[in-house]
Amino acid sequence: MPQGEHFWNPYRMVPVREVINRMPPVTHEKFQGKSGKLTCTLENLTPLFIAKNNEGNPRTFLTRDRKHIIPGSSLKGMLRSLAEVVGGGCFVTDKNGRNCHNDFKSCDQVTSLCVACRMFGMMEQRANAKVHTGKVSISDAVIQAENAQTQNYQVLLNGPKSTHRSFYISPHTGDFDGRCRKFYFHQPGINTNFPGIPNNLADRAWTVPALTPGHRFEFDITFSNLRDEELDLLIYILILEEDVQVTIGGEENRIRLNGPLRHKIGNAKPMGMGSCHIRIESLTIFADPASRFLTLAPLDSNNGNGNATLSCDRLAREIEYRIRQFVRDHCPAMDQLRKVLVWDPADPRVFHYPGHTWFGRNGNVRLKLI
Repeated sequence: MPQGEHFWNPYRMVPVREVINRMPPVTHEKFQGKSGKLTCTLENLTPLFIAKNNEGNPRTFLTRDRKHIIPGSSLKGMLRSLAEVVGGGCFVTDKNGRNCHNDFKSCDQVTSLCVACRMFGMMEQRANAKVHTGKVSISDAVIQAENAQTQNYQVLLNGPKSTHRSFYISPHTGDFDGRCRKFYFHQPGINTNFPGIPNNLADRAWTVPALTPGHRFEFDITFSNLRDEELDLLIYILILEEDVQVTIGGEENRIRLNGPLRHKIGNAKPMGMGSCHIRIESLTIFADPASRFLTLAPLDSNNGNGNATLSCDRLAREIEYRIRQFVRDHCPAMDQLRKVLVWDPADPRVFHYPGHTWFGRNGNVRLKLI
């Protein structure tokens, strides 16, 4: 929240890790590391809207073959943002380093990449540029309901921009240096108390047919040549954590929240839309390349030379093993991320952007978020 106020800004700036480890990626032709497929589901916990385009009012939800979808590119962007904080990644959207400390500016050589660029891809910004295509491919998420339920909402997407530097400074440095990432809080109360639009701003609002909570989507993630630590990171940013306890706010208005960590995706995130729960339903690790490509003998996972698919209890144990290092990590980046992404149905906070008159009051524009 802004200092001295009782409402909460819809987002928080989360610090990145202090060190970015860059190294050459394991490229596709080398057949090293882990390759396989994750089968996943996504359930929306609050209304969800993915715009087909930015024209017309009302807007329309993106569909394919008359089914609502979440593009794989949107899922990839959401996961990459998490990988940058959790794994230590560059500020890929600031290509020229204008708002970014040199140590955190975007990777500029395919032979020296942060973990996010190694996993999700990168293109050099120069003549004769080289491209690293990335090692993680994400399908579109397709709704499973035959008759999806939608409800029209009025949404107003208008809030502080990066020109209000006091709201975009890195919380651990106090500077506008790009050593942080923007994440939106969950707003569980939106399902029963969606914010209205002031009459004087009604002509700027969108009408959006958002999916009501409880719809299920399915999607796949294929990966190739991931180092073990990269596969660990991929699984963590998908599954997150199921039980966290955080304390937020200042000394006079501390709030304790308990619950799992959940994702946010889609449009109108500042108004509470887009909270979702991702589950991994199965994990298949492909057979060693020597078994797959250098023999005509049939593959058999029982003999150790075939694909291995984990589900149910075996999958749960594998996930617990692979994410344990992140669950135990209490560096500033991880602890602040937990404070933003925790989903607590009893969360009492009121979220909205400061209005124009708030910024017009003497001194308010310099207030920081606490």
